[in-house]
Amino acid sequence: MLFNSIPYLILFFFTYIIYWNISQKGRKPLLILSSLIFYAYFSFPFLFHFLAVIFINFLFSEIIFKRKSEGKSDKLVLATVIILNLINLAFFKYFYFVTGTLYSMFGWEEVKSFAGSMNIFLPLAISFYTFQVIALQVDIHRGILKDKVKFDDYFLFILFFPQLIAGPIMRSDNFIPQIDHPEIDPDRMKKGLFLIIGGLFKKVVIAENIAPIIAPIYMDPSKYDSFSLFFSTLAFGIQIYCDFSGYTDLARGSANLLGYEIPENFKGPFLAQSYRDLWSRWHITLSSWLRDYLYIPMGGSKASVFRSNVNMFITMCLGGLWHGANWAFVGWGAYLGAFLWIERSLYLFRGKQKILPDTIPFVGFIRFIFVYITFSFSGVFFRAAARGDEAMATVYEIFKGVLTFRSVGETLDRVDELPVLVLLGLFFNWLQYSDYTYTKLKPFQNILLPIFAIVIFLLMGIFGDGGQDFIYFQF
Repeated sequence: MLFNSIPYLILFFFTYIIYWNISQKGRKPLLILSSLIFYAYFSFPFLFHFLAVIFINFLFSEIIFKRKSEGKSDKLVLATVIILNLINLAFFKYFYFVTGTLYSMFGWEEVKSFAGSMNIFLPLAISFYTFQVIALQVDIHRGILKDKVKFDDYFLFILFFPQLIAGPIMRSDNFIPQIDHPEIDPDRMKKGLFLIIGGLFKKVVIAENIAPIIAPIYMDPSKYDSFSLFFSTLAFGIQIYCDFSGYTDLARGSANLLGYEIPENFKGPFLAQSYRDLWSRWHITLSSWLRDYLYIPMGGSKASVFRSNVNMFITMCLGGLWHGANWAFVGWGAYLGAFLWIERSLYLFRGKQKILPDTIPFVGFIRFIFVYITFSFSGVFFRAAARGDEAMATVYEIFKGVLTFRSVGETLDRVDELPVLVLLGLFFNWLQYSDYTYTKLKPFQNILLPIFAIVIFLLMGIFGDGGQDFIYFQF
């Protein structure tokens, strides 16, 4: 069920109307029911698998709480439930990746035959809910959650449908205390509606217009000139930003209308002037999850500089692998990890000063351009992963085509539209960072809100009902 579709609007409309006309006692069961319908719309059989995962994790949470209250060690219980969650994720998401890699390395026909006999489908949202339940177990172990979580609160925390499919990855200490105290007022309602309208605009108007223009590049990049390859690369960076931050806006807006706050995932990432700054703005909930539950447990930056860089690089590679079962995603993580390593090394070399001194003219603009362009090129790995076994060959052809400044070859159809769409995406990136909509335009919100709503629904009618899946739905 897509956020930019009529079925979701119908589900949310009836949920909203009933939700605010019943007592708080009935609201949690209603949200759980709506969440079950939301997930069942994708796959009714997988709904039972999902519920089993939540129920098993709830039982383990109860054991961890009990052992902590008795003063006993809970490390074995914690390790067991983490391993079970990772096995569940690995079976559904990485089975074909592992067997394919083994066959490529060793040529084992038995492995290929066994994999071919299997028919495994990827459950919706498995990557996101796996990270969320693991974080919940670790938070209980660490004492962040001091009181037992009620059965219905536990289920709603994992099932909450606005963020269920692609996050943001919520933290237990942030959302669970809100469950019994939803709050709504005119400002929160307006904020929620603006988020929904903005999210729809990013997705329907920007992301879904870029996608078909650049798609031919990834079918055969060798036949296109460098100009087309370069602008399609910049455009995909904007596409994935508008697609994913648009989803996050829709999730946050829906949650606002139900009286809850869920975390922001993006804070103007394309205004970052360093990679460290970028990762505090891009997919924030995943970045902080990887830092708190992977990088720091590996030792973080407490060891030597070299070891901390290794920890960071491994974290980025595993973060890439989390995105998808393809070596291109690992390459994506390694590419970004390498830039972080270089940047951290240069900072250290300059005595923790800025890499480029502020005395250089237009230094802020130079940093922004460098980070934006190099980060956009990481998207080549991300987008090429859809090519399966041909992914890395596609990455090579695109990088070669851009870096050799190839003037011969075909020019991409409608390539002249890409700079406009890129600038439009960067404008929304600035709006998100500046919070302009909620401050300077606040006195005009009552006028702008209905105008924007009419415009976006007209645009949805022009560009279609359902549109394409959100990119992060595949994870």
